[in-house]
Amino acid sequence: MAPHSSARFLAAAAVLLVLAGCSIQTPNAAAPNTATPSGTAQPGALVGTWVLDQTFDSPEQPYVSFVQDNTWSASDGCNRVQGTWELAADGTLTTTSGPQTMMACDGAQLPLAVSRGTRVQVDGDTLVIRSSFDSTETTLVRSTDSTVGPQGRPIGYWVESNTPTAPFLSIQADGRYSGNDGCNVLTGTWEQADDEAILLGSGAMTLMACEGIDQWLSQAVQGRVRAGVMTLQSADGTVVGQLTAR
Repeated sequence: MAPHSSARFLAAAAVLLVLAGCSIQTPNAAAPNTATPSGTAQPGALVGTWVLDQTFDSPEQPYVSFVQDNTWSASDGCNRVQGTWELAADGTLTTTSGPQTMMACDGAQLPLAVSRGTRVQVDGDTLVIRSSFDSTETTLVRSTDSTVGPQGRPIGYWVESNTPTAPFLSIQADGRYSGNDGCNVLTGTWEQADDEAILLGSGAMTLMACEGIDQWLSQAVQGRVRAGVMTLQSADGTVVGQLTAR
């Protein structure tokens, strides 16, 4: 082979080797970005009480509270709802929710934001709840106000058991309550005493006669809440029954 031909052959071979090397590296160049995204989806970061960065004229400040035991509660400013939550590593949120009172309210529909939420992202003291149902996005900030949240006030549904005829109380943020003792409808007003007892004021009550039903709830005049259970007492201090938060 002539010297010039040998040189051209070696140069062409070098180019082929370089091109081959580039083609080998192509898959790595196309690998997905593995940088850590902003925010976090860790369940522990979600725990706490969250509010909108504004105030309302509603009876209480609207809030969302996620608890370590995978329960949550939220208020629109007048009505509260409770449920359970689970958070996947990719930020997918799964919730269940119970009943809530239905007062008209000038607050914010945070209970609906949670019950319809499908993804969350926490970035420091900011929480974003996204819904794939209606493409809404709710941005909240972590609350530092100890008076905001589920503590202190027993607003919401309290029931004896999960049966259609079980006694229940619906305690509203505006100081009213309604319920049923298993037979008759009860309505009235309530207030919280200095010792945190719930005082049930007398109000209207239907007077149906129902055989075989223990109408103990109609005797209750005060209650105390501990660990999600309301223990109710009659006027002489006798414990007449208990209701559980739903």
